[in-house]
Amino acid sequence: MILILIWLIAMLAGGTWWVRHDVTAYRLFKALPDTAGRQRCYALWLVQSFVILVGGSAISLWLADGLWPFHGFPEAFAPAHRLLQSQGHDTDEHWWPMALGLSAGIMLSVAIQWRRLKKMLAPQQGPDAALIPRNRREGALAMLLSINAGFSEELFFRLALPLLLLRVTQSLEVAVAISVICFGLAHAHYGWKGVLATMIPGGFLTLYYLSHGSLMRVMIAHALIDVLAFFVRPALADWLALRKAPQWAMSAS
Repeated sequence: MILILIWLIAMLAGGTWWVRHDVTAYRLFKALPDTAGRQRCYALWLVQSFVILVGGSAISLWLADGLWPFHGFPEAFAPAHRLLQSQGHDTDEHWWPMALGLSAGIMLSVAIQWRRLKKMLAPQQGPDAALIPRNRREGALAMLLSINAGFSEELFFRLALPLLLLRVTQSLEVAVAISVICFGLAHAHYGWKGVLATMIPGGFLTLYYLSHGSLMRVMIAHALIDVLAFFVRPALADWLALRKAPQWAMSAS
């Protein structure tokens, strides 16, 4: 237990430094005028996040006796899994009417709010707008960043960190809550809106993982969310506003 506490304190100190460094690095990144500098930042973030999060996950899982992320669901998470599964079975027979009603409501809302929706789709509105690739080379690196984020962030924040915190707090609720908060704070370079924008879906991803027991599914979902943010949303915005291909697809430099 002493070793776990020492490791948690080290991660807290290192994580605090990393978040502060990321805030500064992202501010400088937004001011970069040339694509060469942007590409170097993409590549650096890719390597850093993989090494730090995957390395931290490996050590945390070793300390928590859980070095098997793809070969089973942690027994420590089983109570939450059974609870969420039982609640899901109670509503299985009602999900079709609920899904149809929700779809109809979304379609009606989109029809009414179409103009506002078009503004919302504009790439410059989001705190992550600077990360939207400007050419194909940046697009390739951004795609790798999205895939890596889905893998490394979910491995750490959805499995390794809550499992380690559970060993210390003896409370799955507390462990999960702290992990979700840390997931949001890890995106502090986007500002407080970005923290909330990542913390909320992070909570849903955690619930899905605990309910279905598949880490791979939440990894894929996370990667797809990033792909939608960096590629699909800007492309759709360009199509709506300018009726042309997105900028990153037109330039190969």
